[in-house]
Amino acid sequence: KKHQSPIQAGRSQVQPGIIQFEAPIHVSNVMLVCPQCDQPTRVGIRREDGVRIRVCKKCGEDID
Repeated sequence: KKHQSPIQAGRSQVQPGIIQFEAPIHVSNVMLVCPQCDQPTRVGIRREDGVRIRVCKKCGEDID
């Protein structure tokens, strides 16, 4: 959301008020949703036989 003040540019006048628009979101502000517990969670890494496995930090289940 963005607050817009009234601006006169030539003959057209921009309407004042709160404007809602879509904007990109940074990847650091996005969390993975665990398929088992259906909650946003951080991801941990566990190694089995030299293979990295992603793990849910809340429930401990494998992701993927």
